[in-house]
Parts: sequence; C-alpha cells; structure tokens
Amino acid sequence: MAQERSFLRSEFSSFDLYDTAVRGRTYAHGSWISNTNRHYTLRVYFPSGYPDECPSTYITWPSPLLGWRGLRSIESYGTNSSMHVWQTDRPGWTKVCTFRPESWSSHVSVNKVVRKGTLWIAAYECHLDDGSPISNFLVEG
Repeated sequence: MAQERSFLRSEFSSFDLYDTAVRGRTYAHGSWISNTNRHYTLRVYFPSGYPDECPSTYITWPSPLLGWRGLRSIESYGTNSSMHVWQTDRPGWTKVCTFRPESWSSHVSVNKVVRKGTLWIAAYECHLDDGSPISNFLVEG
C-alpha cells in the first residue's frame, strides 16, 4: 500500500491513503475541483479482501448530490445503471459505479479507481447541463 500511496499522491496531490487499523478500514480520500470549478470530495473504501475485491467509491461532498434541476438527490436513484450509481450504504453519500464487481481485477491501481471517480464527476456535470443519463457521457471499458 505504500507504493499505492506514493502513486496516488503523485497524480492526485489532494488525495491520501489512510489505513485505520483500529477500525480495520483502508480508504483513499481527497478533494477534486472539476473543470467547472465545483468542489467535490471522494472517498474510496477498500474491503479486507483488496486487491482481490472491488472497492466502493463515494462522492461525500456536496451532500446531498442533486440531480438535474435539483429536483431530487442522486442518492434517491438507488441502483441505476444509466446513472452509474449503486444504492448507497452511507446516507448522504452518493455511491458511484467505478467498476462492476464481476469485471474487477486485482491489477487495478488506486489511481485508476480515483480517476474513474473523477470521470464520473465530469459526466455528472454534463447530466446537470441537460438532464441526460450519466451513461451517455461515459465510455464502457
């Protein structure tokens, strides 16, 4: 994990990797400023079986994260493939799909998970502009 921390900091200077032995949780956390100058906070939780198990990625700020025209929260969509979100297990945080568990590989780096979280944010901001599903702005793969 020390190597992962070093790579993460080199690409995303506002992110760090935390290992809380007391709670048995390892996570990456940091802030991201989008191309539209909006501030977001992301957190990626790594399960005890990492790197063989897929981590969970959350947008923790702003909270709640609102959808098009601010009519409802993204969290209220539950698991929704066109919006690339999962039903959240942390109220107020939006759980985004960066990887499907069945397509997860132990070779995926922390950087790639964070990068996909920031790509989700870029697609989310496009959704805010015209209401189209987030899937319209992401390329599968």
